[in-house]
Amino acid sequence: MNRLEQQHSIDKIETPFFWGALVHQFKYLPWPMLSQTALITLGLATGMDYGLTLILPPASQDQILSLFGPPFGLLFSSVVDMVLGIVGVLVLEKLMGPRSSIYLATLWGLILCLLLALILRSFIPIPGLLLSQSHQISIVGVLVGVFVKSQRYWR
Repeated sequence: MNRLEQQHSIDKIETPFFWGALVHQFKYLPWPMLSQTALITLGLATGMDYGLTLILPPASQDQILSLFGPPFGLLFSSVVDMVLGIVGVLVLEKLMGPRSSIYLATLWGLILCLLLALILRSFIPIPGLLLSQSHQISIVGVLVGVFVKSQRYWR
């Protein structure tokens, strides 16, 4: 029984608790592909973010950074994290290919990998405009981004 057949047999398990089935499915997720997706997504975002610091003049950088201040700072930060979640789903779709074995548990695993990659990225001193602010709202932004883009996989 290959991994894809195991995933389909796991999805057919009838349990009274949604979270119990989800935790059971976490054991059989394609963790290497999910972590690779998170690293590619964050690599793309970090590269673009660092590129902005190189090409924009300091006055423009200050204007962009002022958007992340009060009163709309958390809103703009969550929008950046939402875009990160959307890009994560796009990268996952490209890596998984036509097999398309993306399920709800796979999306939760992607969220976990993206959040861990964001935490690891916060320890690396790479200058940037958009990804330098990490808040608790990052969780909400990544959640919304992943689930907005992946509605067709909610089975």
